[in-house]
Amino acid sequence: MENFTLITGATGGLGKAFAFACAKRGDNLVISGTKQERLDALKKEINSKYPDIKIVAKACDLSSDQDRVNFFEFIKSQKINVNFLINNAGLIVEGDFINMSDEDALKVIKVNCEGTVDFTQKVIKARDERMPLHIITVASLAGYYPMPHMAMYAATKAMLKSFMVALALEMKDKNVFITTVCPSGIYTSDAMKEAIKAQGFNGRITANTPEEVAEFALKASKKHKIIVVPKAVNRFVKFISKFPSEKSLAKTTGRMWKKSQDKRNIK
Repeated sequence: MENFTLITGATGGLGKAFAFACAKRGDNLVISGTKQERLDALKKEINSKYPDIKIVAKACDLSSDQDRVNFFEFIKSQKINVNFLINNAGLIVEGDFINMSDEDALKVIKVNCEGTVDFTQKVIKARDERMPLHIITVASLAGYYPMPHMAMYAATKAMLKSFMVALALEMKDKNVFITTVCPSGIYTSDAMKEAIKAQGFNGRITANTPEEVAEFALKASKKHKIIVVPKAVNRFVKFISKFPSEKSLAKTTGRMWKKSQDKRNIK
């Protein structure tokens, strides 16, 4: 069996940055996302620059139980050993909880939590125990405190942060090394760029490029860091958030996001 790095949400801004960073260091790749045509285009783009690496492009909707089963049956049939998993796929749902559709409210949990946990467990159980397995999970700075008007997203990232830190300690003597990265805003989609812009100065100084986050996370994983926050200003924000009460933090972040969403007509 050959070793591969598996990246979920590979066609998004951060996923693509991870894919190119891993290809640069010579990793064979399994790239996953919801749209096969976008994965095929990304595979072609990466191979045009790094022709010597093997790339398997396979669509999978993390919110679908059957899609996840089919995906790992395919991985097994291809005799692929995943020795590096990057849990990057995630869904952002903004606005007040009461205004969300039933489907959106549940799908953010299915993608961010259920799908990520399932992928992680399947990769760990299928690994070659003689070899180290590295896992990077993309959580968020939002996972450190409640966020009104972004409540579902922040809560799912809090769950991932808590779970992955605990799992890292469970697996520390089993040749499995888990790193959770908690960035602030990332310049990825047009919608995210607009959200950062709407936050003004605070948004700009805390935001990261996808390439910055990918490189930071890969370096942290190499050092077996358990949880990391990119950018010094964000580490300072995390530090000072220890002192106010959760209620005070929620009020502050709620006002910030409400103002941002009002500028973008999000209810």
